[in-house]
Amino acid sequence: MPSLLNTLMGNDQNKGMNDQAIANTMLAGAKAGASAYLVAALESATPELRTLYGTSLNQMVAAHGGLTALAVNKGWYRPYDMPELQLAETFEQSQTVVKAPARV
Repeated sequence: MPSLLNTLMGNDQNKGMNDQAIANTMLAGAKAGASAYLVAALESATPELRTLYGTSLNQMVAAHGGLTALAVNKGWYRPYDMPELQLAETFEQSQTVVKAPARV
């Protein structure tokens, strides 16, 4: 199945990498959102606000868990590989990014 981004951009090259980049961005956003809700819950002045922020925090943690499971199932993350293999794969991906042609 072609990725949404590649379909919109009309580019079928490297289609798995675009989905992976989107998932990474979403994971980073979920992490930042969860951090913000945690701080807001800890700093809130009333129990009602603490409950509101706590509920939102739980939703963000669940979303992050779902995205992480998707990334593991797709093979984008391999948390159980040896650290050496994870480092080598990350280095290989970084080389691909550095060699990628600039798009205007």
